[in-house]
Amino acid sequence: MTARRSASRRLLALLPGRGQRRGRRRGAAGGARSGLTSRGILLFLVLFVLAATAVYPLRQYIAQQGRIERLQAKQAALQAANQRLEQERARLNDPAYVEQLAKQDFHMARSGEQTWLLTGTPPADRAAKPAAKPSRHDPWYQRAWHWLTDRSR
Repeated sequence: MTARRSASRRLLALLPGRGQRRGRRRGAAGGARSGLTSRGILLFLVLFVLAATAVYPLRQYIAQQGRIERLQAKQAALQAANQRLEQERARLNDPAYVEQLAKQDFHMARSGEQTWLLTGTPPADRAAKPAAKPSRHDPWYQRAWHWLTDRSR
């Protein structure tokens, strides 16, 4: 194996300009080589592994933040509904409001009052306007077919 290395070094030294480049590089750069060293590759691999292991916890953190935001919005909606119900409860403690609800919803009346319940159709002068005819949004080929078949009669 050492014989192969020494033979390859001799062949490289015989190549034109090979020896000059080596000498110039050492003199100009102070012995520094271009490219990655084994330490650089190891550092790169360590950084890559650290970044790869940080992906899953980061995804979990983002998902949890989204869930927290949704739960906070739901909590705010529930608090608003709770406030509305508290107001309704406070209104139900008022006897006048309870009487109004009884008359409106259950058609109840106090003694001596008369209730009237109107049934039937409204008078003709207040008849509702007929509904507008819905516009046709058929595809062009159906419109063409109807046009052809209606003319043939």
